[in-house]
Amino acid sequence: MARSGLYRRIAKAVAGAAAGALVLSACGSAGSASSSGSSGAATNGGTATYAFGANYFKWIFPLPNEVSWTEYQQAIEYSLWAPLYETGAGTQPIVNEAQSIAYAPVFSNNNSVVTVNLKPGWKWSDGTPVTTKDIQFFFQLFDANKTSVASYVPGNFPDNITSVDYVSPTRFVIHLNGSYSQQWVADNELTNIIPLPAQTWDRTSLTGPVGDYASTTAGAKAVFNFLTKQSQTLSTYGSNPLWKSVDGAWTLTSYDPTTSRVVLTANPKYTGPGKPHLHQVIIESYASDTAEVDALRSGSVDYGFLPYSDYLGLKGYFQSHGYTVAPWIPDFVEWGVVNYTGPYAALDSQLYIRQALQHLINQQLYIKTILHGIGVETYGPVPNSPGSPFISPQEKVDPYPYSTSAAKSLLTAHGWQPGANGVMTCQSPGTGSNQCGAGITQGQQLTLSLLYVNSSPTLTAEVQSFQTAAKAAGINITLNPQSETSVYTLGGLCPTSAPCNWAIKLFPNWLWNYGDLGTYPSGGQQWATGNYWGGGYSSQEANTLIKATHTQSGTAALFQYQNYISQQVAALWFPTWATQISVVKNTLHGWQPQQVFGFPNWNNWSVS
Repeated sequence: MARSGLYRRIAKAVAGAAAGALVLSACGSAGSASSSGSSGAATNGGTATYAFGANYFKWIFPLPNEVSWTEYQQAIEYSLWAPLYETGAGTQPIVNEAQSIAYAPVFSNNNSVVTVNLKPGWKWSDGTPVTTKDIQFFFQLFDANKTSVASYVPGNFPDNITSVDYVSPTRFVIHLNGSYSQQWVADNELTNIIPLPAQTWDRTSLTGPVGDYASTTAGAKAVFNFLTKQSQTLSTYGSNPLWKSVDGAWTLTSYDPTTSRVVLTANPKYTGPGKPHLHQVIIESYASDTAEVDALRSGSVDYGFLPYSDYLGLKGYFQSHGYTVAPWIPDFVEWGVVNYTGPYAALDSQLYIRQALQHLINQQLYIKTILHGIGVETYGPVPNSPGSPFISPQEKVDPYPYSTSAAKSLLTAHGWQPGANGVMTCQSPGTGSNQCGAGITQGQQLTLSLLYVNSSPTLTAEVQSFQTAAKAAGINITLNPQSETSVYTLGGLCPTSAPCNWAIKLFPNWLWNYGDLGTYPSGGQQWATGNYWGGGYSSQEANTLIKATHTQSGTAALFQYQNYISQQVAALWFPTWATQISVVKNTLHGWQPQQVFGFPNWNNWSVS
């Protein structure tokens, strides 16, 4: 995931209320949406320009790829290839059944069998109906290549599916390996499915014939490798006939592999609900925040964003020049990934060290002084969405409030003492309750490398504040600022991805967006053994609690899981930002509300 997003949490009762007031105050002061969210009849035709940050679209094949899995990539992919079930309905973090290809699933046999019926009328751009053959093609590719799909976690989708019956062109039946929670299956399993155009993609070369290659494991691997290779060839995104076979509301008609500039044109053959009003959406990618703000000033962007560092200084300017400024608060969670399998694993694996580090993250200060009140404290893996039924009472309270003395006390109680330059040094190696822990040697210094994206002054300010607090507690945090591309490359899952020389990894302002492939925050993709985004975190207790969220209805199991992950500091919890502070021309309509999972609702836009 990438540039900005959020998942929020509250501290103590009074502090939490203050943080919420800050968020509401910031949103309220940003400007009314009445002029840009008018409900009058939309005008058809025209073009709108939307701003991304630098190089955010580098993958088009709609199966998640680890090195380029961002919400911006998926916003474009899902505009071309509609998922079976669309996630997010305005500000509600739910499955949007009205906009989905299938009707609501029907459960039977003690919730071990799921029947899905496709809605009539959906067609590919070549006129071919969207059928269960396209669902079968998806499963064939996913099953044969699951270890190459970024969203895959062993034991989850599709491992818990024993078989799929394709009963008719419009009905398929999934057989699960046990009884599962209907909500988890509907919100987190079925949302992985994306019908893929078998009539054009079931091939192993551009010049070869379309066949039934994916029906065998070897053939499915060959097809997947072919499509992956085509997706890696960025220069052909605008011309490759493969990417013209779409069932979504848009088609990609132009792409610049250097700048990531995308032109989406309304699909004239689109047969789903919510047909676009605009003729085109141009998505500009800017090398820096300064370049994007300059483009906003020039009037060449209809829907852009203000960096946090420019918010107070430029909000009034844009409001007085025909724009609405509105923070976008979607359902994300912000965390610093802890590396449990790399060269810092012995240190990162110690709970008391993670607890000490969490004590050094001054979330209230960051929100007040760096985020200008637009952010929410985060204490665990579930978003603190206003009114959300998914957040536990325990996760609303900070278990490790900011305190350098508390951090230092934890370290000295486990065998550390200040050494050279005040850096804590292990004086009592071993695995006893008052010793440093397994793998930590006599005289070893408590030094950790923090890898982070260097493009955001806001993130840099947080990181530097964290480094200063850590130094006061005797922890040496060495900073390794890199481009976002480099953070993905250097920060791969260890030990399979080299060089893995990091202890903490931090992206600018969010790490997990629950709207990508599910809406129910049960944690399997993030924290179950075999995860990618949890830094290789592995706990049998966590696995048991996560499994319970998959099989038990209600919130009890969900609360137990999130409370455990929070208390265990499976990641370092940082305050969740707004996904962006949107700056929108008052001549652009239909963009409010800003979608809960951070996806632009291009279909609803119109210009006047």
